[in-house]
Amino acid sequence: MKTRFVSFRIHFTNVFLIIQDGRLLLIDTGNRKQVENISHHFRTAGFELSALKYIFLTHTHYDHAGSVSGLKKLTGAKVIVHSSEADNLRKGFTPIPKGTTPLFKFISFMGRKGPGIEKIVASYQPVEPDVLFEEQLNLKHDGFNARIIHSPGHTKGSSSLIIGDSVFVGDAMFNFRGMIFPGFADDEKQVGDSWKKLLDLDVKWYYPAHGKRISKEELKTEAGKFNII
Repeated sequence: MKTRFVSFRIHFTNVFLIIQDGRLLLIDTGNRKQVENISHHFRTAGFELSALKYIFLTHTHYDHAGSVSGLKKLTGAKVIVHSSEADNLRKGFTPIPKGTTPLFKFISFMGRKGPGIEKIVASYQPVEPDVLFEEQLNLKHDGFNARIIHSPGHTKGSSSLIIGDSVFVGDAMFNFRGMIFPGFADDEKQVGDSWKKLLDLDVKWYYPAHGKRISKEELKTEAGKFNII
């Protein structure tokens, strides 16, 4: 089964288009009002939006799910998300997570500050998800030699897609100015537990939604700094 992927940046978020035997799966959608931008990237890669079969959301923050409603309406693609965040999609809102460092704690505080500010910042067009899962979801019966696993911590429903020697991890980790541990996380202990799970996988590369790819050796080193392994 021939597999390749194309990555493109939507504002500060990496979005990944998985191509496997001509079938298309999109990982995350970036911020709000990005359908035209995503369509442009599809055409540049030699595809049309109409060929999109699935949209997998690693989680439902506005910078990942912001354009999912528009894309679903335009393409009919099925939206995959962890069951614990399905209601967030239906409401079109996911709360801003806690910060894990002084800088990100300040950013989180400012995002939550004042009546209505968080709602304005973190809201997006609601959408009904199509495929929900708990611990994992195998996509092989749908034509993709890939599976999705639950990797919570950043959010309750944060999940990762495994295909070949690569894992697309959303915000389970960053690669931001040498920092790999995510700057935002609802549960830091869960992040550590998810890292253990991700390190146990037979893969070489981790692709975060923010920053460049991370090797297994780099992740092991970072995990050691936080006494995760």
